[in-house]
Amino acid sequence: MNPCAANPCAASKNTPIREHAFDSFGQAAALGEKMWKDENLGTSGLACLSCHTDHALLNLDRNQNFPHYVKMVGDVVTLDQMINYCMLKPMKGKPFARDSKELTAMAAYFRAYRMQYMKEQRK
Repeated sequence: MNPCAANPCAASKNTPIREHAFDSFGQAAALGEKMWKDENLGTSGLACLSCHTDHALLNLDRNQNFPHYVKMVGDVVTLDQMINYCMLKPMKGKPFARDSKELTAMAAYFRAYRMQYMKEQRK
């Protein structure tokens, strides 16, 4: 018997995980880019850009996706976990909620930047 015959996924159709935040990936990435530069996200005066000027130290050249081992954390982490680690430790801020538009925006910007980086490396 097919367990999906009753289509259990159909029951969750249009069930929001949060209040609507974005109409496109580009919108999410644009907010993430602004946040990347925001020194007021935490209390240390640092922004993501402070440690990742020109996106240094992101190991984009290694062609590795998350989750992966991050020496600074000492563990295998997802992108969301890495973003929140940076919020807590270097930036001395509060972590973003798992379903927040802010966490989505930061992850979207990281993906957009990585995609652009990989495209430029193929040239």
